[in-house]
Amino acid sequence: MPIRGINISNISKDFPMSIKMKDKVVVVAGGASGAGLAVSRRAVAEGAQVHIIGRSPSNLGRAQGELGASVRTHVADLTVEADVESVIAAIPAIDHVVTTAADLAFKTFLQLDDADIERSFGAKFWGPVYLVRHAAPKLNAGGTITFVSGSAAYKATAGGSAVAAANAALDGLARTLALELAPTRVNVVSPGIFDSPTWDFLDNDLRKQTLESFGASLPIGRVGTVEEVADAVFFFMSNGFATGTVLQIDAGANA
Repeated sequence: MPIRGINISNISKDFPMSIKMKDKVVVVAGGASGAGLAVSRRAVAEGAQVHIIGRSPSNLGRAQGELGASVRTHVADLTVEADVESVIAAIPAIDHVVTTAADLAFKTFLQLDDADIERSFGAKFWGPVYLVRHAAPKLNAGGTITFVSGSAAYKATAGGSAVAAANAALDGLARTLALELAPTRVNVVSPGIFDSPTWDFLDNDLRKQTLESFGASLPIGRVGTVEEVADAVFFFMSNGFATGTVLQIDAGANA
């Protein structure tokens, strides 16, 4: 039955509800581990052509082994603009850019030195700057850029000043880019605590106890998963009305 001239049987044609990923070119910085690997895994499953950028050849090799030969891996340091420029130059056209990379310093403010602050801003802020600078001109119509920041920007934690500043800077950058790069859509996923290789520096028992303790303090009683972060990233890829938005997925930590 038509409503205001729109045939409901053709609604998927008149109002596309999602962007199909088959044959789309997706660049994932930090895509060889954690939430980035979850994004890469899902993009491959949906038929995308995936390029993964990372610093660790071993992580990239494991990701390649899991995801298959169709995935292209690129060894590059996001904090070095020449590395980023070289990788992007080798990709003729791009549909979606995602960056999950981070190398964060957790120290009290008076313990922080400039190198610690630069480290926190490196992959988290300057990496996205370099990616956008070189990838934006290659984005196809309907393209998106999605940053992954973190809830430290909104919830103060002792020892987290450099991390909070880097995440807040990334959120602010995205809102401005959404205006300047329009109609390219630019958004941010800001996750709370989730189970990822970030915690692998702890032995197994302490890791489990730490995440269970964090989870117990949250309204839903658990920490997040890398797949839930990937879900949020794919929401921004597919929702054509979302831009300049920071999506906090923190299980109500900031409620």
